[in-house]
Formats: sequence, structure tokens, C-alpha cells
Amino acid sequence: MIMHMLLNLMRKGGEQMSRTLMVANSILKRAFQDNVSISPMKLQKLVYFVYKKYLQDTGYALFDERFEVWQYGPVLPSLYHAFKPYAANAIESYAVNEEGKVYTVDDKHKDFYNALSFVRDKYWYYSGMRLSELTHSDNSAWSKADSRGELYILDDEIKIEGWA
Repeated sequence: MIMHMLLNLMRKGGEQMSRTLMVANSILKRAFQDNVSISPMKLQKLVYFVYKKYLQDTGYALFDERFEVWQYGPVLPSLYHAFKPYAANAIESYAVNEEGKVYTVDDKHKDFYNALSFVRDKYWYYSGMRLSELTHSDNSAWSKADSRGELYILDDEIKIEGWA
């Protein structure tokens, strides 16, 4: 079976970083370049929307971590813990690995950057709370999982979810 891999773990010796945090760092890199404020909640939702767009365009998951059903919408626990110190404030630095290194998605991954550009054009200037509201819309993957009392949001439902 051939597995579609968007991201390498970028190992150099013992160095590595989760794909989830690499995606988040890539979004932050673009936000820092654009001088756009990104709170942890906003980052969670932007990662969700990039994931959704990538899944819809390619048919493949962007990373292995699953979105959980939390009160304010889809959440990735690794992202939550990495940026929790910022609370509701703007994130000012990247997530780092155990060696203090920062990794982002390689520029050659066009499908990822196409998804990021789509989300940037559509949602970049929305607040985290507004993005959270969008994830709660009727028939959203989050609302379906929430109504069933499930912990995780299904990729099959994310894939067919319309755009808010």
C-alpha cells in the first residue's frame, strides 16, 4: 500500500516535531509575516480549516492527530498544550521541539500551501470566537460529533462538511 505523506518528520539526528505543530508553525509564520494577531483559539480553528481544505482537495489527512470535540469547537490537544500559556492573548513565538528547534511545512508541498492560501483568503481576519461559531454551524462535523456525544470528529464528516 502506498501511503500519501505530506510532511516528513524532518529528522536530523534525534530532532523531530509533530506534523500538527509543523502545520501550526506554518500558519504562524504566515501570520507573523502579515502582522496578523493569532490567539490559541484562532490557531486551533485555522488549523482545522486548513486540515479540512487539504482533506477535501487531496482525500488525505494532513496529520494523524484527531480533532476532539471541545466546548468551543474542534481542538487538537497537542496544539492546546503547546500554546496554552498564551491563554486568550496573541501568540508571539513558534512551537519548538525537544531541542528547541522550530519546523514548518516545506515550501515544496503545494497542496498544503494551496489549502493555507484558501483559508487565509477566507478566514484570516476573523476572531477566534467567530471561527469557533462557524465550526458550530448546523450539520458541521463538530456539531454531529457533539450531538452523538463522541470525543473525536470523524474525517469522513470533515471531508463532506460545507464551508461556513
